[in-house]
Amino acid sequence: MIRPLPLLSLLAGLLTAAPALAQTVPAAHRPALLRAGLGSCLNGTGDYAVLKTYLEYAPQFGQHWRLGSRLAYLSGNQPYDFGRGYSVPQQYQALNAEQEVYWLPFGANKVVEFSLGGGGFAGYGRQQSFTRAGIDFETQRFYYLPQNERGLHAGYLASATLDFALSASRTWRLGTKVSVQNDTRGTVLPGGQVQLSRAW
Repeated sequence: MIRPLPLLSLLAGLLTAAPALAQTVPAAHRPALLRAGLGSCLNGTGDYAVLKTYLEYAPQFGQHWRLGSRLAYLSGNQPYDFGRGYSVPQQYQALNAEQEVYWLPFGANKVVEFSLGGGGFAGYGRQQSFTRAGIDFETQRFYYLPQNERGLHAGYLASATLDFALSASRTWRLGTKVSVQNDTRGTVLPGGQVQLSRAW
């Protein structure tokens, strides 16, 4: 015959210990982030804003490294204004595959993540600009020499990122990223983006 008092004591002990055991179980480890970013860059050759949007997959390696693989689209246009009603059309578009390595000096999967990144990219782009413009003194008419480029390009990039966890589970993160990139045509694009990340 089972005595009720020892059985009740055992159940009470298990119920008391359950919260403590639950606290020792670590949170599920999510080694990768799926990111979406939106922001702008400044076209250094023409000094006009270019929209940049991207999707990125960033798995974690160890406690201080992430590898970011993303597809980025850039697009922008703004006429160069010479005043007195004279302007020259400018446009830039590109679709790039970008690869970056992130170093997280304070560790990954923290409430606040800070990282420094560097890498390269390759893609296809086109740019409409000009090489020279002015007033022809003989005809007193405005002129410019167009420069239209398109084709494959490659380059390097560097960045700094600051991400904040939006909940205790750290499933969602919101952050900002500043970066600079330069391609084989000498197109320098410094800029910043806001990014939303989800642990995967």
